[in-house]
Amino acid sequence: MPEREKSRHAAMKAAFAMGTLLFLLAAAYIIVQLYAILGREYKTETALVYTMADSVNLSGFVMFDAVNVPGDGNLGYLAEDGERVTEGAVIAEKYTDDSQSAAREQLIRLNNSIDLLTKSQNSAGNDLSLLTTQTKTALYNLLDQLDTASYSGMLDAESEFLLAQNRLQVSTGQSSGFQSTIAELEAERDRVAAQLSGLETITAEKNGYFISGASAMPLDLDEQTLKDATPSQLRDLLNVGVADSTESLAGRIVEGFSWRFYTVCGLDTAERFDGVTNVRISIPGKEDTPLDAVVSSVDVDEEAELAKVVIECHTINADVLRLGQEMAQIDLQTYQGLRIDKAALHIVDGQKGVYVKYGDLQRFRKITILYEDDHYMLVPADGAIGSDSEVRLYDEIIVEGSNLQDGGLI
Repeated sequence: MPEREKSRHAAMKAAFAMGTLLFLLAAAYIIVQLYAILGREYKTETALVYTMADSVNLSGFVMFDAVNVPGDGNLGYLAEDGERVTEGAVIAEKYTDDSQSAAREQLIRLNNSIDLLTKSQNSAGNDLSLLTTQTKTALYNLLDQLDTASYSGMLDAESEFLLAQNRLQVSTGQSSGFQSTIAELEAERDRVAAQLSGLETITAEKNGYFISGASAMPLDLDEQTLKDATPSQLRDLLNVGVADSTESLAGRIVEGFSWRFYTVCGLDTAERFDGVTNVRISIPGKEDTPLDAVVSSVDVDEEAELAKVVIECHTINADVLRLGQEMAQIDLQTYQGLRIDKAALHIVDGQKGVYVKYGDLQRFRKITILYEDDHYMLVPADGAIGSDSEVRLYDEIIVEGSNLQDGGLI
């Protein structure tokens, strides 16, 4: 082969090798970039309005202004737990055999059916579109109760749907009314009621809120003992525990609408009550809804390094009436704002902030922290770009992600 052709062939081989190398380098670069982009995993959470509280958890005794309702045996209650009763009202009846209990349940069902059908006929003059809307709303509510397995609310939801459906039928002429059915049910009701006549009954001796004996948790403890107790004595009572009263009761009637929570804490915790008057109290697992309350007193024993705290609440319901010795959560201060996971917090040039996802872009937004705990922080709900706190409602906060930078691609 001539020397000139050899040189040309070698040059072509070198050019091909160089081209191949450049292609491989370009391909490798593209693959790396694609991996860097597609391989990134971002976790985001939407900024929503939330309430957080500065709280303490303390053990204590719940005490009521209550009178006991004596009674035992096979009792059937005509008053529900938490119901307001008046002096002289029948709250329970004593059965001599099990058939009477079944008859009472049947009588209640008959009365409910009569009441439902009577209300169903009161549809004259109602707008058809309004009745249709009421029927749809009642149906959706019933389906919600089924989906959430809320069996306690299912009966009420079913009654609301039947009432709306019946009224719609009467209004549209599909039914002429329920008079004959009501008459039959009333005759049956009178027959069943006759079986229950002459039963021994238990009546309320006071006006107040009723709680049955099976649900009440009266402590074998006089409230005066708690009022007179020093912080050390109250601590000892809580450590030992107070048993429930063994008195045989048909129930209790709580007069008024207030109750007290007696508790004890260390001096550091007691300092957190300084200047605090209004608090919120809840009993996790029993009364989960925080109730408004006031701090009645904080008695400090410097020598024992203890403080006795009395919280008073003016809300009564069936759940509250079942309380005795409890572990309560006391919210000293509540804060409302946008809740953000603390994992999203970054400090850039000395400024606290978070990265927010806007389409395919990341944006650094400054924040002002109102309150924080071990997991979350609250920022103002009225954030605006250019202000000290820039996160806004419904922003997608980047909680986890790599290569975060203002203006960077997601």
